[in-house]
Amino acid sequence: MHRKLSSLLSQTSCKKTQIMSPNSNTSMDITQLTNLHMQILKMIENNSKDTDIMKIMDTIKILSKGLEKASQSELELGYKDRQLQKAQQLYSELEQKFQVLKTKYDDLEGQNKNLKTKIDELMHQNQLNYHQYQLQTKLSGDLNHKVTNLESRLEIILESDFPNESVNIRKTLTDLVKECERQKRELQLKNQEISRLTEQYKSSQQRISKLNQKLELMKKKISIRELENLALDRAEWIEQDDKQNDPTQILIRYQACDNLDFRINALKLEFADIMNDIQEQGTTVFTQKVMQSTQKQIKESIQLVTSQYLSFKDFSEKLNMMLKQLISLQLIETLQEQMQFIEYNFKHVFMCQNTRLWILDAQMGILYSSNNQRVLINKGSFSEVLRFQKPIHKRDYNLLCDNTNHVAMYTNQSLLYPIFNQNQILSGILEISNSVSDYFSFDEEYYGVILAKFCEQLIKNQIKTRLLSVTLKFDSMVQNAFNDFLLSKTQFELYKYIRHWMETILTVSMIAFYFVKNDQFITYKTIGTSWDGMTHKNAITQGRVLDQPINLNKKGIAKQVCDRKKELIVMNMRKSIEFDETIDLDSILPVLIHPIIFDNKVIAVFEVPIKQRNLLKQEKDKIMLGSSTIVGLDQSFEMMAAKLGTTIMNAINILKLQ
Repeated sequence: MHRKLSSLLSQTSCKKTQIMSPNSNTSMDITQLTNLHMQILKMIENNSKDTDIMKIMDTIKILSKGLEKASQSELELGYKDRQLQKAQQLYSELEQKFQVLKTKYDDLEGQNKNLKTKIDELMHQNQLNYHQYQLQTKLSGDLNHKVTNLESRLEIILESDFPNESVNIRKTLTDLVKECERQKRELQLKNQEISRLTEQYKSSQQRISKLNQKLELMKKKISIRELENLALDRAEWIEQDDKQNDPTQILIRYQACDNLDFRINALKLEFADIMNDIQEQGTTVFTQKVMQSTQKQIKESIQLVTSQYLSFKDFSEKLNMMLKQLISLQLIETLQEQMQFIEYNFKHVFMCQNTRLWILDAQMGILYSSNNQRVLINKGSFSEVLRFQKPIHKRDYNLLCDNTNHVAMYTNQSLLYPIFNQNQILSGILEISNSVSDYFSFDEEYYGVILAKFCEQLIKNQIKTRLLSVTLKFDSMVQNAFNDFLLSKTQFELYKYIRHWMETILTVSMIAFYFVKNDQFITYKTIGTSWDGMTHKNAITQGRVLDQPINLNKKGIAKQVCDRKKELIVMNMRKSIEFDETIDLDSILPVLIHPIIFDNKVIAVFEVPIKQRNLLKQEKDKIMLGSSTIVGLDQSFEMMAAKLGTTIMNAINILKLQ
C-alpha cells in the first residue's frame, strides 16, 4: 500500500515539474494530475487510520495549492502574450497611418505653393482691372461732361428764334443732335464696360479672400478629416475657376441649350466619365468593358445607367407635358387669360406652389399678376431682378417683395426670370417659388428658361397685336372723319367737322384753323369760348360755332408757314418775332403750324399745341406696361397731324366749296 502511494506521489511530482516547464501542455497535464489526485483520495478513504497516510494527505494538499498557483500563472502568461501581440499590431497600423499622413502632408505643401502662385497672379490681374476701371471712370466722366455741354448748347439753340432764312443754324442744330446721340451711345457703352469691370473686380476680391482663408487653414494643425475637407474644397475651387464655361450654369446663359450635356456634367466626375463612354463607344463596347470589371464596379455601373434612364424619362415626360401646355397657351388671345393659364397649369411641371407671370407697369412702379395682385419693386428679390436684369435662384427663405399695402411676401425657394420685350426692355418677371421637394434642380432651372423665353414671345405678340389694333383704330377714325367731310354742303359745315375731328383725334382743346383765299385767312366765330376773333389767348374751342365767317389779313407765324409751304414747330410762340396774337395760338406748349397744300398752293393752315399724351400715345401706353422708349417730343403727333391734313386736303379738293 505504501509503495503504491509512493509511486503515485512520485508521478505527481513529475507532472508538477512538467507543468512548470515552458513547453508543457497545461490542460492535459492538469487533467492527469486531477485523475491521480482522485486515485490518492480513494486510497486514503480506504486507509484513513494510518499516520503515514495523514502525512501524505497534507503533502497532497500542498501539491494541490501549488498546482492552482501554476495554473493561474499560466493563464496570466497567456493573457499578457495576447496583449503583446495586439500592441505589436497597433504599432504597425500607426506606422502605416504615419506614412499616409506624411504623403498627404507633402501633397499639401505642393498645393500650398500652387495657391500662393495663384494668389499672386490674381492680385496682379486685380490691379490691372482696377487700373482699367479708373481709366474707364475718368473717360465716362469726360463723356458725361461733353454730353452736358452739348445738351446746354442744344437748349440755348432751341430757346432762340428761327430766322427766316437761317439754313445754317438748322443744319448746325441737326449736327449737334446727332453728335449728342452719338456721345450718349458711347457713354452707355462705357458705363456697361465699367459695370462689367466692377463685377470682375469684386469677383477677384472674393476669390482672393477665399484663397487666403484656405491658406491660413492649411498652416494650422491638420487632422485626417480636415485633409478630406480640403480635398473637397479644392474641387470646389476648380469648379469656381471654370464657372463661366461650366455647362451647368443655365441661369448665366439664360438660353435654351443646344444639347442636354448639362445633365451629365452635373454628375460626379467618375459617373460623368461612364456616361460619356457610353455615348462615345456605344453600348456593345461599354457592356464588354463592364463585364470585365469587378462585381462592385458592375453593380455601380448598372445602378448609374438605370438611375439615369429613369431621370431622363422623367425629364422627357415633363418636357412633353410642358410642350402640350405651351401649345394650349399659344392659342389664348388675351394677356390676362395667358397669365392665369401659366399660374394654374405649370405647377405640376416644376413641382412647386407658385408659377406666376408678373407684368411691369414702369409708370406706376409696380408689378401686377393675373388676379390683379399688385406689388412694389423697390425691395426684395424682385428689385434684384430689375436691377441686374438676370435670372436669380434663391435657395433659402427670402423676401420676395412688398405689396401695395406694404405687407411683405416671403418664399422658401424661388426661381426668378426677367421677361424682355422686342426692344430688350424688361417688361415682366416669371416667378417659380416654394418647391415641394425643398429645392429646385438643374432640370427645373432649364424648364424655367424655356417657359420664360416663351413668355417673352407672348409679350412681343401681344404688343404687335395691340399696336396693329391701335393703328387700325386711328385709320378708322381718319376714315370716319373723311366720310363726314364729304357730307358737308357748305364751307361752314366743313369747318365744324374739321374742328370736331381734330379735337377727337389729336385730343387738343386749342385749335386755330384757317381757309386761305386771296391772301386772306377765313375762319368762323365760336360762341362759348374766350376767343372772339380778336385774340387766341387762353382760347378753348368747345362751344357752338356760328355761321359768321371772319376774314383776316395774312400775318403772324401762320403767314410765314404759308409763304414757305413747310411745316414748322415753334417751341415758344411769344418769343417769336413773327408772332401775332390775333392769328397765332398763345400756348405754353410747343405749337405745330401745318400748311395744307394742293397743286403747289396753300389752301388752308392750322395751328395746334403738341401734346405728349395724344390719343394714339394713350392707346399705345395701354398696350404695355408703361414702358416707352420715346424721349423728347412724340414724333407720332406730327405724323397724325400730317395724315389728318392730307385727309382735309382731299376733302376740300373734292367738295370745292365756297
